[in-house]
Amino acid sequence: MNGVGMAMGREISLGRPFGIPLTVNSWLAALAGIVFGFALLTRQPLEGSWILILFASILLHEWAHALTARAAGDTVYKVTLHLLGGVTFRAGRGGHRWAWRITAAGPLVNVLLAVAAWLALYLARAGLPAWALVLLAQAFWANTILAVFNLLPIYPMDGGQLARMSLSKRVGAGPGARIALGLSFFTLLAVGIWLVVGGSFNIIAVVVLAQLFMLNVLEMRQVGAPSVEETRDAIAQWWRERRRERLERQADRQTRRDAETLEPSPFRRPSSASNHASAPLDTRHAADRDAEVLREGPRLLDLALRRGLGALKPEERRLLILHRRLIEIRIDTAAGEPDPDDLRLLERHVRLGSSGEVH
Repeated sequence: MNGVGMAMGREISLGRPFGIPLTVNSWLAALAGIVFGFALLTRQPLEGSWILILFASILLHEWAHALTARAAGDTVYKVTLHLLGGVTFRAGRGGHRWAWRITAAGPLVNVLLAVAAWLALYLARAGLPAWALVLLAQAFWANTILAVFNLLPIYPMDGGQLARMSLSKRVGAGPGARIALGLSFFTLLAVGIWLVVGGSFNIIAVVVLAQLFMLNVLEMRQVGAPSVEETRDAIAQWWRERRRERLERQADRQTRRDAETLEPSPFRRPSSASNHASAPLDTRHAADRDAEVLREGPRLLDLALRRGLGALKPEERRLLILHRRLIEIRIDTAAGEPDPDDLRLLERHVRLGSSGEVH
């Protein structure tokens, strides 16, 4: 986890690796000591090594959060390991894009560790001693479970925070937080049912699910409970945006197909092959240039009609000139009746004024 605090027992300091204070919850330290100590007493250290591998995997998970946050310019106060995993305490700077990266960094490290352990087992199985195979298998399962569990949309796990950020971006911070909490409660219930049906429901599962449930209840007191109407409206808004994006992609593909059959524009300056890669808009390849003009022209035309030509940059004004001329060419060279969309675009250009006014 990243940025979420827990209050469960005392904290034991483990130093400042990477300059970041590292502490471990006393309950987790006691659990690790009991499990591994019992394995040593029975002279079966490999039977208890899983707790140490899990401990190390959680630590690497949290360091991934902390070091990514530091790379974003955020301040990391400390990293704490506890019974639910771990938490990275940070100031919260870096912006939305970095928040995504910071949150996703932890599960990504667990995925990479699981893949590395699996590859080592698969490629070097015959040449490894038995104890190494056991440790690699434990590392694979520990990191697989951590990655999957952290990516579930349960608050305050990483998956729950990613779900909240995604929903907040789509429908707003308040509704996004409430809908994400509703999804979190539903996922908790589904996980509990799955564990019961699968016969894996034990005291550890009870403790973990109960702690997560209480954290969700506390968070719901802060942001409010999700409602059916709010969730329905959010889904409808998401569907409308997806449909709009799909229509825009279809229109873009159609524009590109039209540009491929369009006659070369007589208004283009020639370009040389030597500076093609870094050439400005006026000197790009003909088909690419016409496609971009036809794609960007309607947007610039709308902007000019709403805010005036002064709202456009010089390059955008030149593109608008070319857009009108390309539309005129398409109308003049149409085999039958001109496209009604082209006629409407030309009418809007005429309303805007003479192209000679755009310099």
